[in-house]
Amino acid sequence: MLRTSRVDVRSTFLRRAALALATLVVALFALAARADAFIYWANGPQGSDSIARANLDGTGVDQTFIPGLSGADGVAVDTAHVYWGNSLINDIGRANLNGTGINESFITGTTVTAGVAVDGAHVYWTNFLAGSIGRANLDGTGINQSFITGASSPEGLAVDGGHVYWTNFTGGSIGRANLDGTGVNQSFITGASSPTGVAVDGAHVYWTNPDTDAIGRANLDGSGVNQTFITGASQPFGVAVDGTNVYWSNARSGTIGRANLDGTGADQSFITGASSPGGVAVDALTPISQLIASVEALGLPHGTENSLLAKLGVAQRKADAGNSRAACGPLGAFVSTVKAQSGQKIDAADAALLIADATAAGESLGCGPA
Repeated sequence: MLRTSRVDVRSTFLRRAALALATLVVALFALAARADAFIYWANGPQGSDSIARANLDGTGVDQTFIPGLSGADGVAVDTAHVYWGNSLINDIGRANLNGTGINESFITGTTVTAGVAVDGAHVYWTNFLAGSIGRANLDGTGINQSFITGASSPEGLAVDGGHVYWTNFTGGSIGRANLDGTGVNQSFITGASSPTGVAVDGAHVYWTNPDTDAIGRANLDGSGVNQTFITGASQPFGVAVDGTNVYWSNARSGTIGRANLDGTGADQSFITGASSPGGVAVDALTPISQLIASVEALGLPHGTENSLLAKLGVAQRKADAGNSRAACGPLGAFVSTVKAQSGQKIDAADAALLIADATAAGESLGCGPA
């Protein structure tokens, strides 16, 4: 059965690791923001060993979107790149959003990476063997393999505007820490069944219970735990969430499941044809993420770009955490900086477009005039 083979694969990862001791593509227009969004999943090494992709409505399935990997497991996505864990070679891979520019060793020195997450400042990953969470800057520098320690075979990983979350596979719990790595709570949510994937939105934490074929859910503060929020899965491994749906991988049946945010309308075969799928990620567009893409597409001087992206990153994290009003301040600071650099380090026409887009983003969040 695939349940056994998945465990065997995990054991193989452990044995191999032990034996070893143990850009965003710019189109024709500089300010072209992304007009599409996708769901991604990792097809495991016993299958096609690839990152797959499909449209959010389940069409346009490409099971080998990024092929030829080395133990693909966790997957994450931001406005510029796709990231994944290479469990067999202990690396984090990265590619551009269109699948080009593949770098299988973007971050090295991991130990059986099963989960990957990303926010506006950092890449995070789980070190299954070492029982730790690693972290690096978005450009791959500043690697810290022991950013958070004391986990129990951590698998899945998620991040929001305030916290990092992970699954303790052998501990049956969801761990949580502050974004700076402090306030570690290895038993933030307990009672899970060999949890693997974890995801978070502005209201809830979600996780997979592969032993009971269920998706669990709890409130952001850890209360209201429901270990059978969605049932009828087929060894669910990874989970992701956007503003409309919950998605998960069914490792046994080789499918991607989907349900409404309230758990209704579950479709266990939303996407078929996967090969022992693991991690799942989704990159639904937001006004702020489109702004980030626009800034990255301009090719601004590094200092100017980093200043603008830092402000947008804070705004995005606040919005992701469900605190829309708190995103207004950094958005306003972004507009002020763009105005100050208009006609200097930012072309005046480009600056006008950025200000208009930022104003629209602020209005969608309930902010006042920029």
